[in-house]
Amino acid sequence: MNIYLIDYIGIHCGMHYYLDAFKGLLDCPQNNVVILSNYQTDGKAFFKHQYKGSFYTKVKSLLINYIRLNRFIRKHPNDLFVYLTYGNVIDILFLLIVSKARYHMIDIHEAIAQHIDNKKWLKSIFRSIYNRRITTVITHSKRTNDFLDDWKYRGKRLFVPHFKYCFSKTSDHDNVGDDITASINNDKINLLFFGNITHAKGIDVLLSSLNNLNEEQIKRLNVIVAGKDADGVYATVDLKYPDNIKFILRHINDDELVYLYQNIDFIAMPYRKTSQSGILEMAFYFKKPIIASKIPYFEKMLSEFKSFGILSEGNDVETFTHALINALNIGADSFFNDADYAVYENREEIKSFQSEFNQILYNLK
Repeated sequence: MNIYLIDYIGIHCGMHYYLDAFKGLLDCPQNNVVILSNYQTDGKAFFKHQYKGSFYTKVKSLLINYIRLNRFIRKHPNDLFVYLTYGNVIDILFLLIVSKARYHMIDIHEAIAQHIDNKKWLKSIFRSIYNRRITTVITHSKRTNDFLDDWKYRGKRLFVPHFKYCFSKTSDHDNVGDDITASINNDKINLLFFGNITHAKGIDVLLSSLNNLNEEQIKRLNVIVAGKDADGVYATVDLKYPDNIKFILRHINDDELVYLYQNIDFIAMPYRKTSQSGILEMAFYFKKPIIASKIPYFEKMLSEFKSFGILSEGNDVETFTHALINALNIGADSFFNDADYAVYENREEIKSFQSEFNQILYNLK
């Protein structure tokens, strides 16, 4: 039996790191694991990159991807398909296609995307799909499980927080832009906000918190905001200390990501909500402490690994300001003790997931 990991985002938002880690977890002589995504694996990409080009080109690529996946599943009736969903409208047809497969799992990164999770009609559609067509899901957070509980989902659930990354921590400097290298200031504490820049991820909370610092505190900081601007909310905050903040508002390639994570001191995560976070896992992989807002996912992770960062007392500007000041006073070298990292490297939740997944495979065979 082949195991196909299906993901249409891939290199667009860094999901290739997750897919490669997932594949590495499942790979063994008994399993042939294949990634079907928009980047080259085994010589070619399965999906067209549906986020490139004009609106017409994007729609055309999406339709081709639907057709391509539908045909592929029909040609492989005895294989297992694991589909990664983000709760977007375009996921609806993908879910319907994958659910036709005799053997399927849905890896839920978002049950409903955060920016549309108040739409009742969309909840109704997803509720119907999951209850009528989906046999098994993989969840990563309380937020996802709360949606499934609300929908009265009765299928099988496998839980795993996130997979540990396993890629190289060295970067090719020829592929690192001058704006990236210039963003680091080795004479200061480098604080990074990384990824899609959105209201849900609290970029405005971070910038407003920086405004609350006094001159003595802010002069110790060099803040880097790196990633694609999704909703323009960062521009709604009038900056009190613009010289201390560098914005790199574009796609960050793999070598640039590694360069940034190797050279910064803290990761800022003032999120309003999230189901799971590759940014957090990336920080842990590089042993960079996080400064995180008090939401369930971060509470859970920092309760298990207390030395991996600072948890704010809330998810507002005032409490995040206090967390920033706390980080400045403690210093980055005080985090990541060996005992915590040994537990992180050998998480029981991942071992349990492997066991459950392998048992499902055994039953299918």
